[in-house]
Amino acid sequence: MTSESLVGTPRTKVLLIGGTGFLGRHVLNRLSTAGMEVTVVTRRPAALSAGCRVVELDGSAPRRAQFASMINRFTPDAVVNTVGEIWRNDASLLQAANAELPEQLALAMADLGSTARLVHLGSSLEYGPLPRPHATDEGCPEAPRSEYGRTKLRGTRRIFEVAREASLDIVVLRIFNAIGSNMSPVSLLGRTLQTLTRARRDGHPARLTLFDLSQHRDYADARDVAEAVLRSTVSRRLSGVPVLNIGTGRAASAYELVRGLALASGVEFAIDVLPAPEGGGRSLAAGWQIADPTLARRHLDWSAARTLPETLRWIWRTAGEGQAQPIAGCPAEGTR
Repeated sequence: MTSESLVGTPRTKVLLIGGTGFLGRHVLNRLSTAGMEVTVVTRRPAALSAGCRVVELDGSAPRRAQFASMINRFTPDAVVNTVGEIWRNDASLLQAANAELPEQLALAMADLGSTARLVHLGSSLEYGPLPRPHATDEGCPEAPRSEYGRTKLRGTRRIFEVAREASLDIVVLRIFNAIGSNMSPVSLLGRTLQTLTRARRDGHPARLTLFDLSQHRDYADARDVAEAVLRSTVSRRLSGVPVLNIGTGRAASAYELVRGLALASGVEFAIDVLPAPEGGGRSLAAGWQIADPTLARRHLDWSAARTLPETLRWIWRTAGEGQAQPIAGCPAEGTR
């Protein structure tokens, strides 16, 4: 990005909501290495070192008042929300993290008349499915098929309502299937990684199982996603651009994903493909989905820099090193 559109990075103050989860760690790492002054708001301060400025979120106190107090205290130039509930299939947890928390954050900013930019991490599953080979752009219908997608969309719509009433500066980045180091152990790659690691340790071939979902998705490197967040905090080109898709514009099947990680590991393996289960969980909500990242290129000068094989090799390498993704000044000690 040119100096005309990306300015003041070393002096920019960012209030990062969440910083101990999967994407939150990568965002924190990128903002920190860019020299930004980052304050992390989290319910898990023990997961970050004393080198970070961390504020603990009190789970029993009203979030709106807590957020307002933090914004008033730290006067950030940007507020970045990376909080989200993904893997626990509990409607109340999904609603609280994906819809209510961003609403309370936006209301707190409105209460103060904050001029900070709010960067909210949304999801590609807020959109409805499209037939192959169509790519999803920002004008596509919002018709989520999963409770996860529905709660994410509620959060997005509510912060837009607050933003219109209070003239907030807001951008939503709809993330298309971020993958990287420190993924949840219950995710597809997380489970595959555990199986491969055990097989290497025990010295036997890995037996990998995969549901036959006939699923093709757009898998973006978490480091590339974090770069998009960085650029969104300071870009001058975002006036009137409420939503940007963050993805590669390329599709891969779940089988290709699992096989690619297995090949990167060097472990002998076999893949058993099982019939897909009944139901409409998060994984079944979009059989084909790729991003049209045109607006992100235009307004952020951003595009995915890493290929899928590069990302899979990085995931295996960091797992093999037995280390979490490092954060500048904030060594990671766990995952969400």
